[in-house]
Amino acid sequence: MKKLVDDLVSTYAKLSLHSANEAETRKKLIDRVLEQVLGWTDDDISYEERVSEDGSTTFADYIIRTADISILIEAKRIGKAFSLVPDKKKVKLSGSFLQGETGSAIKQAREYCRKKSIPFAVVTNGSQWIIFPAVRTDSVSFSDSNAIIFDSIERALGEELTEFTDLLSRSGVIEGNLAVQLIGRNTDQFEERRLNKFFKGGHSKRENPIYPLIENEVITAFSDSIISSDNELLDKCYVKNADRTKFDSRIQMHLQKREPLFSTQPKRPMRKRESGSLVDSINAAYKNHRSLAILILGTVGTGKTTFLQYTRRVASSKYFEKRKDQAYPHWIDIDFRSFSKNESPIGFIYSQLFEYINTDDFFKDYNRSIRSAYKSEIDALKSGPLFLLSKDEKEFEKKITEVIMSDYEKKAPYVDKQLNYGAKKSPIFLVIDNVDQFEDDETQSQIFSDAIAIASRLNINLIIAMRESTYVNHRASPTFDAFDFDPFHIEPPEIPSVLSRRFFLSAQLLSGKKGSFTALNGANFDVDDLSVFIDIVKSSVLGTEIGERIDVLANHDVRLALRMTREFLARGYTDPAKALRKYKSENKYTLPKQEAFRSILLGNQSVYSEQFSVIGNPFDSRLGRSNGELLRLFVLGALVKQSGSNGGGYIDGPDIRDNLKSIGFSESDTLDVLGDLCHFRFAHTKSHGKADFSSSYFASRLGGHIIRNLISDFTFVENVMMDTFIADRGCWERLKNISTQVQEERNIVNRIKLRAERAEIFYEFMLTEYIKILNEAQKRGLDPVWLTNPLEELKSTLDTNLQNAVQSAIRNYG
Repeated sequence: MKKLVDDLVSTYAKLSLHSANEAETRKKLIDRVLEQVLGWTDDDISYEERVSEDGSTTFADYIIRTADISILIEAKRIGKAFSLVPDKKKVKLSGSFLQGETGSAIKQAREYCRKKSIPFAVVTNGSQWIIFPAVRTDSVSFSDSNAIIFDSIERALGEELTEFTDLLSRSGVIEGNLAVQLIGRNTDQFEERRLNKFFKGGHSKRENPIYPLIENEVITAFSDSIISSDNELLDKCYVKNADRTKFDSRIQMHLQKREPLFSTQPKRPMRKRESGSLVDSINAAYKNHRSLAILILGTVGTGKTTFLQYTRRVASSKYFEKRKDQAYPHWIDIDFRSFSKNESPIGFIYSQLFEYINTDDFFKDYNRSIRSAYKSEIDALKSGPLFLLSKDEKEFEKKITEVIMSDYEKKAPYVDKQLNYGAKKSPIFLVIDNVDQFEDDETQSQIFSDAIAIASRLNINLIIAMRESTYVNHRASPTFDAFDFDPFHIEPPEIPSVLSRRFFLSAQLLSGKKGSFTALNGANFDVDDLSVFIDIVKSSVLGTEIGERIDVLANHDVRLALRMTREFLARGYTDPAKALRKYKSENKYTLPKQEAFRSILLGNQSVYSEQFSVIGNPFDSRLGRSNGELLRLFVLGALVKQSGSNGGGYIDGPDIRDNLKSIGFSESDTLDVLGDLCHFRFAHTKSHGKADFSSSYFASRLGGHIIRNLISDFTFVENVMMDTFIADRGCWERLKNISTQVQEERNIVNRIKLRAERAEIFYEFMLTEYIKILNEAQKRGLDPVWLTNPLEELKSTLDTNLQNAVQSAIRNYG
């Protein structure tokens, strides 16, 4: 670098001596600084780009562009042009600074930037560099902004070289240094340009009027906490088998597998041939010379807790039957959902063990357990410290009671002695569940080490249930490394099978129940058997498009699928009277799928908000910068393309990072987007771990449906549009105006037409913004997997869907 700097300073001196013109200054000095010192490439720099307005055309010397940022550079010849540049590093863009030739150059660059919508500008004569914000979107005026000045090439490439390159180099600009220094933040989205901030939707008071009559039964049947119900209900709702789909023909995408967590294949008790594997391990506990250590692993919502409770209360119920004539096995649940981080993990575990001991028939009985648990201590006291009292039986028993009560009040020693004795008589299973309620790795690690220490010390069996990602985070720790766990992998049951059982159960619970509600037209509507409505819903969901939507959106998360079903039962249908009448006369009726889908997307909100919805917004990356708004969609499109019909479905983290950096996005932006894609279940890491650059990534089934199906769905686009930032002011005003018209329009057909028009405007704008990123990717020769345009591919499908919606409204309402 020193040789280059010396050469550039020498070149400047020669050019200055001969009063070089602008062309010579640019070629011999400015070009070299931009490319060799600051690291900009030919793909980044546009030379002599046309600037036209009102029939007048001029040319900008340099425009530097990436997918995320643009900078205009106005070059002047070496000489007197910037002779009035002040000595200060920062100067207000006002007053005398904007006078003379210096001011003229700044104003010219600012005008070019305004015409080209470029936020930052540089004016330079090769030696002096004036850098300033030309177009601001944060309501700060140009005259209140500051310019940063490097007053000589000797200083810029000498003592201030680090500052110069941090500010203007390709890597520095991509990391946001220029924006932070000039405007104080690396974001350009300041106004509230999200429709959900202005329009609260037309569904705030709309709910299913029949729902209050069926609410209790639906909550019981579709609860994700079915484990709290009686054993008969648990048995009816439990789904054993899981046949995983390997290829989704609708979206032509292979569904990838994550890498195995163990060198040996874990047991898979959700599969029929291995369904009794945990029960077999439990039954063998009598014969084992060492305690069992079992890991129950599965993704979020796969039913790990349900599986454990089914094993205990149904599959192994006889094994754990309490007997009066002999000791019996014990299953002690420690559920960390009720754990507070204000208490210690070991204190929480002991309090739960203490509670179990005090309520269990065996452990709370002095003659069956307590006396034997303290026998060795009683014998030692009798022959030792309390020998002189031992002949006075009442006094001796009083002292022994004091010893036991002292332990009882401390809890831990009382629990230790009881369980230590009980484990010698019959197997005891300590079951640790829901550790993942806390994302804090330190807390999780402490829980694991405490549970393992207790189990080891007392010689009891240990079962720990956790997410696969939690295990990945901790498997290299000494706590896990020193313990020989037997792994069980809980595969999520098929969502349609789960819903079928829950619909059957809710119909059973409602069978013969009567009720009445106020229909949409205001009339009172009587129902002789409320289970009929469940039959209608069941036939409208299972084997239908809405059933597939629930399956896809849940992405194997059973808990989420149950929540979505409860949501649309509560809010998805506004005219159950019509459904019941039609069903009674025709013995068939399918509820409107768009109402159900909308209610799933909205949840308990009146308008879509990513924060409260079960599904994230692929149209807004939440980076606070308009040029990066569609980065989620861009990365997801590549992942889906990679998982296409050839089946080679992973992209490595470093490849994603390098490709996005080449088009102008920072590592932190890339990591934020990857984290969001995993958080919203659009994509997964191959390793089960958190999103980082050491991971490989693949699109989930949900991600595939987003890219190849849902972004052309009218209901989906219309709803997620409400929580998408609209960068273009003209487009924003159009969408706002149409939204106002939608709310004011009473004619249903006209309202549908307006909604369709609004969705089309939004989609066209998103397509325009996506092409900007795609053009940068094409210009830099990225791999074809990155050059897909899902919005363009599905544009005709969306148009057809919008037309169909309007035609359907005309048929139904005239």
